[in-house]
Amino acid sequence: MSQIEKTVFYKVDGQALHVHEDGPEDGQIVLVVHGWSSSWYALSPLFKDLRNRFRLLAVDLPGYGESPRFEERTTIAAYADFLAKFVRQLSDQPIVYIGHSMGGMIGMTMALRHPDLIERMVALCPTVSGNLSSFINAFVSPITLLERFGPLNWLVSLLEPHVIGLTDRLMRPASFADRTQIPEEEYKRLRYDARRPGQGRVRAECYWAMRNNDLRGQISKIDVPTLILWGMEDNTVPLRDASAVALEWPDADLRVIPNAGHWPQFEAAETTRRYVKAFLGTPAKLFKFYDLD
Repeated sequence: MSQIEKTVFYKVDGQALHVHEDGPEDGQIVLVVHGWSSSWYALSPLFKDLRNRFRLLAVDLPGYGESPRFEERTTIAAYADFLAKFVRQLSDQPIVYIGHSMGGMIGMTMALRHPDLIERMVALCPTVSGNLSSFINAFVSPITLLERFGPLNWLVSLLEPHVIGLTDRLMRPASFADRTQIPEEEYKRLRYDARRPGQGRVRAECYWAMRNNDLRGQISKIDVPTLILWGMEDNTVPLRDASAVALEWPDADLRVIPNAGHWPQFEAAETTRRYVKAFLGTPAKLFKFYDLD
C-alpha cells in the first residue's frame, strides 16, 4: 500500500479545509476531529498507531488552525454536515470517527444526522450536555466572549504575550490532572493552539454552539459502536456528562482513566492508545459481547 504524509487543503462547497493526512491511500478513512480552541494536533499521540492501518485525515475545523472560518455563524450541526460532505467527497464507504471534546459532540451529532456514514467512533472527553465546567464558565469563557468583539479582541491579543502566565494559571487546572505528566513541549503546542490569534470569533461562537446542542435525551438513538474515554480529573467537560452517557447509552463502552484531565491522549498516552487499539481491532459483530479488559 502506498503511504502518504502531507498537509493539504481540500475544498467542500467552496469552503477550504486544512487537513493533516497520513497512512495508506487506499486504507479505510479515520476522520480525526479536535475540540474547542484547538487544531489537528490535538489527537497526534494516536497517529503512530492509526497510520499503519488507516487513511488518517486530521482536520482543522473551519475557524481553527489553518482553516478559514465559515461565513455564517458556527453551529455543531453545521460542522457535522460539513464533515459529512467532506468524507463523501473522498469515499462511499463508512469511516472511523475519532473526536476530542467538542469533536466528540460533533461526531455524535454526525452519527444522529448521518447514521450510514460512521462504522465506529471513539470520543475522548466529549461534550454531551454542552455545559462546560464551572471553572471554565467562571474564568475562561469571559475571555473568550470578550474576543467576540473587535476592539476587545484586539486588546486581549495585544496583552496576551505579556501575560502568558495568565493563560498557564487558567489552562493548567482546567485542562490537566494535578500530577499531570504531559511533556512540556506538547503542553506549549496545545497552549499555542488555545491562544492562536484571530480565532476569537469562532471560539465565542463555538462556546454557545455547544451549549445550544445538548445531546441528552438523544444519545440513546446512536446506533454506532462507540468507545468513550474520560480523564478522571477532567475540569473542562465534567464527569456529569459521563453520567449521562452511562444512563442513556448503555451500549457505549465508557472508560474513565485515572491521573488524567481533559487530555488523556497526552497525559496517559499508553493507556489511551491501548484502549483505542483494542477497540479498533475488534470485529464489529462482537462489540456487544466483547470486554476490552
